[in-house]
Amino acid sequence: MHSLETRIHTQAAALGFTLCGFTRLSPLPREEFLTSWLAAGNAGEMHYLARHPEDRLDPTLRFPAAKSVICLGYPYAPPRIPEIDWQRELRGRVAAYAAGSDYHEVLTAKLLTFTAFLREIVPGVWTRPYVDTGPLLEREWASRSGLGWFGKNTMLLHKQAGSWFFLAEILVSLELEGEGVARAHCGTCTRCLTDCPTKALEEGYVLKAPLCISYLTIEHRGPIARELRPKMGNWIFGCDVCQDVCPWNEKFGRSREDSVQQDLVEELFPSLPELLELDDAGFRARFRHSAILRPKRRGLLRNVTIALGNSGNPAAIAPLRLALSDPEPLVRGHAAWALGRFTEREARTALEHQLSREADMWVREEVLCALDESPL
Repeated sequence: MHSLETRIHTQAAALGFTLCGFTRLSPLPREEFLTSWLAAGNAGEMHYLARHPEDRLDPTLRFPAAKSVICLGYPYAPPRIPEIDWQRELRGRVAAYAAGSDYHEVLTAKLLTFTAFLREIVPGVWTRPYVDTGPLLEREWASRSGLGWFGKNTMLLHKQAGSWFFLAEILVSLELEGEGVARAHCGTCTRCLTDCPTKALEEGYVLKAPLCISYLTIEHRGPIARELRPKMGNWIFGCDVCQDVCPWNEKFGRSREDSVQQDLVEELFPSLPELLELDDAGFRARFRHSAILRPKRRGLLRNVTIALGNSGNPAAIAPLRLALSDPEPLVRGHAAWALGRFTEREARTALEHQLSREADMWVREEVLCALDESPL
């Protein structure tokens, strides 16, 4: 008769989870790190991370029935960088995980099937599934269950998958035997630290969220600091730099070139002017089942205007000029900054006209700064 662990592994594979491991639940010895990380302001505006830290360190406080956690890894296609000149073509860049349907929807459906399977083979079992939600230190538990090791970019790495996979968990009232913590294999490599455009990564597995492009383009709701905008390049949703440069991803994680369809390329490198044309209804329709809904229209278009400003392509001036009439001050202000990066007279004229009609004080400040910094 197959062991319970073997049957769970088999079901995980059948549902597409290429990685599966287990670990018993016990208080995590990470309180000092979590406390100091939060105290340093590394969570940015993600204030929810500071709520009930004891629940993050010990899930059994909230769920006394939980005895073990099943940790799962679900792969997603790593990006193939197409031979395009983004500055000439005015194309943005989207993190690879956001291609296709929102992973929350996909994995939640799979976990519901998984928990039904568990109830079938162990009647009366208690379960609680998670997909990037709730007070659970996912990577910590995944590491302890053998799914991989912490890379210096703070992501989980696996020898045969790199970091191109989502994490999901199921807390269960079962006592499962796992394989233990995986050994780290980063060695002396520091590519992720040195190549991060905004220097958001530090030695000691520290990610400073307020500097991270993924945080800035997705979680941060307000204006992006002016000194960070030029460093964002054409990233408009997320960032894959620390994954792109990782040798483990280069060696194990890349898809064959002919396996990436053109529509995937279009999703990951969308036209920036086209995105600026989206109204609220168009935004919701285009990204209805996409993770890109998270920053909302104003957040995404804020990012789009920054990318256009970083393009250096005068063809960006016309769509940016139109963005000065956007109903969202957040979009107008960043469009003003972007126009201030151009030497062409039409950019300055647009800014001067905007100053004469703009009522929002923050946007006016952005316009004035753009005019002051304009090369003309």
